[in-house]
Amino acid sequence: MVRLFSKFGGNMKKIIFIILTFVIFLSFSVYALDTTLLDMRNKIFEESKVIKSLLVDSKDIILMNSMWDSCVMTMTQLDAYFSMIGIFNTIKKEDLKEDAINYLTGWLDGIKKTNELNIKSLDAVSVTLEPKTKAHILKLKDYFGKLNNQINAELDKISLLKKSLKRR
Repeated sequence: MVRLFSKFGGNMKKIIFIILTFVIFLSFSVYALDTTLLDMRNKIFEESKVIKSLLVDSKDIILMNSMWDSCVMTMTQLDAYFSMIGIFNTIKKEDLKEDAINYLTGWLDGIKKTNELNIKSLDAVSVTLEPKTKAHILKLKDYFGKLNNQINAELDKISLLKKSLKRR
């Protein structure tokens, strides 16, 4: 047995190193899966770039410009939320107050309301549109709806934090 281990000892070190590297990689991957808001922000950003490129040739320029504005507004709101989270994470647990959590939830609720307004506005368009414009309306409505679902999940996480503060 000792001879077998010494024969494969160098390889065992490599195998253990590979396994540890894989475990570390998986832990980062699991964390990356929790960035759904950032992923959705990036999708909206990519869509805004496509919409902006269509502004030059579109017959629906006013609507397309409004859709681009909605994308930019949503990205700005999400960027502000990410900044707030960065500040929030610098607060020590013992110094954490319910007001900070309420501010985060209020901001997320504001983003949801803006998204709902965007969806209603896109649903209210009743003029004849170019096929490209219709396709981007559908895509944006889908993105705003998915973003609201992700915000609801984020609000659920924050509510757990708020409950833990009340137990202290």
